[in-house]
Amino acid sequence: MIRARSTWLTALTLSTVLTVAGVAGAADTATSGTPPTGKINRFQQALGLTDDQMTAIRQVQAQQAPKQKQLRQSIRQSQAELRQLALNGGDPAAIQAKQAEVGQLLNAALAMRVESLQAMAPILTPDQRAKLAEMQNGSGRGGHWHRQQGS
Repeated sequence: MIRARSTWLTALTLSTVLTVAGVAGAADTATSGTPPTGKINRFQQALGLTDDQMTAIRQVQAQQAPKQKQLRQSIRQSQAELRQLALNGGDPAAIQAKQAEVGQLLNAALAMRVESLQAMAPILTPDQRAKLAEMQNGSGRGGHWHRQQGS
């Protein structure tokens, strides 16, 4: 009974971690490195950004890109290690420790995303901030600006 519960809990936690990581990774795309030009143009058009605003946003992205890249790599590596532990019948304590590590990395990714939004906020007008929030909630046309394909 305890073994079945432990296995179920591990599977549930692993599934949740992978789902959250996917969402975090998708949300983080907006500020990671330099997106393809077409996506930036759609972002600029959707929010009605000026060229000066886009320059400032690109500067924020450039400043944060190295940290974000390193964090994404750490998340992928830790998740891979967690999968291997779970799939190969790893020690429950090791699995729990790896779950905690992945959780801390995901929290760091969320904090970095918030930091990015805070850095962008003064660049945007109140209307642009509202549009961005709407787009990121998926209620805008096509959902996230960085997920729009072929628009």
